[in-house]
Amino acid sequence: MRFLVVRRGATALNWQPGSIEIPLERDVATSVNIGDYVTGEQSIALLSGSIPGMTYTPATGILAGTPTTDGTYDLNFRAADAASSASADWAARIAGPGVVWYHNFDSDNEVNAFRWTPTFGSGNDPNAAGPRGNWCRRVADDGVDGTGCLEIIRLAGSSEGGQWWRPFSPIQGGTTTGNGRGVGQNDPGAGGSLPAQAYTATSGGSQISAWQSQARPGWYGHSSYHSGTQFDGTEFFVQMRIKMDPRRTTPGNSQVGKLIFLTTTSDSLTAQEIVTYSGAFPVAGVGQPNYHAMYTSGSPPLEDQDSLGRPGQQIGSDLANYGSNIYCDRYDVSRRQYCWAWSGGWDTVMYHITPGRAGVEETRIVVYAAHQGETSYTKIWDIIYDTGFEQGDHNGPFRNGWNGLLLATFNNGLSNSEFFHRYDQIVFSKQFIACPQV
Repeated sequence: MRFLVVRRGATALNWQPGSIEIPLERDVATSVNIGDYVTGEQSIALLSGSIPGMTYTPATGILAGTPTTDGTYDLNFRAADAASSASADWAARIAGPGVVWYHNFDSDNEVNAFRWTPTFGSGNDPNAAGPRGNWCRRVADDGVDGTGCLEIIRLAGSSEGGQWWRPFSPIQGGTTTGNGRGVGQNDPGAGGSLPAQAYTATSGGSQISAWQSQARPGWYGHSSYHSGTQFDGTEFFVQMRIKMDPRRTTPGNSQVGKLIFLTTTSDSLTAQEIVTYSGAFPVAGVGQPNYHAMYTSGSPPLEDQDSLGRPGQQIGSDLANYGSNIYCDRYDVSRRQYCWAWSGGWDTVMYHITPGRAGVEETRIVVYAAHQGETSYTKIWDIIYDTGFEQGDHNGPFRNGWNGLLLATFNNGLSNSEFFHRYDQIVFSKQFIACPQV
């Protein structure tokens, strides 16, 4: 029998004094939770050293396996305070020069300012006065750093409730109005290159749907459509942390459960709307629940719109080698088990949209993802498709793009069980956003 000696790293915080000794026996399976030997810490990383036959998983803090050799093993770990490190990591990501706006949901007002309740007047519902408006709310005791998050719920047997709908434009600070982050706390607007606009949500008002009438309605589209101040950019990035309720895929719930809409503020269900949905494959025992998939409104799944036959690109596969890609293909049963799925923890997704022209196959959607505890992205989606755009005399060419983010629990039909979608740390940027490290 040999002992594993785990020594304190130079940057460790609040470790138990001294080293710890854990008995390891050759050819005997062992599992060690390193977190049991520290106090007040949740983020533990292996800096150096290894044990033949055993693997350390930073996401879980578990060292597990069957030692295959004798010896004395000296491993160096570091630990970071979970709350402070999460806050520091968040601060670093929202400091990027391309960041247009962000929300950490530290106050109810960040939810209230953009609550949208269908059938309630013209939609805006800052006071949750509409039917089921309180189904879009802030949860104070959850979130990546424990300071709150956005929650949208769906009760069993119910139809759609409140949603969260946010223009892409930077908005001036406010309390229950403005961006909800406090007076004087304007959105950064990509280093001030995009001026923050005034916004006041009123009960039953139409401020979101009328956003296209603003001086700068914040469209992002191909350069050939740009005119005056209507467009803010030719590509955009959206990063968010999501906790998916595992009850989302209770047997009997709809296959299509929509949670993220990259859309327009004029109305939903536009031709260019990009929808992320979650569900379980209808074939028993095949595929993960709560898998990631996408489509455009009124169209088939996006993987079917790429002329090269590429569905969701999974596990960082080689883009040039389509024959060996690991697919998440809803029509190919043999490939379904490889889908990237929501874990039930605080997963991260980042969308990179490069808009093309109507009638040309050049709009590109790339999605990067990381499960809680992972510190680098996996590319889970990469397609190029022919975008359709809504046309209308009252909007002219300015709908040839995207200018809003909508979050919801939309379900095709009544839900069979209660479930929630929770969102935190949303960042909208004109530049790449680093993967969270906490």
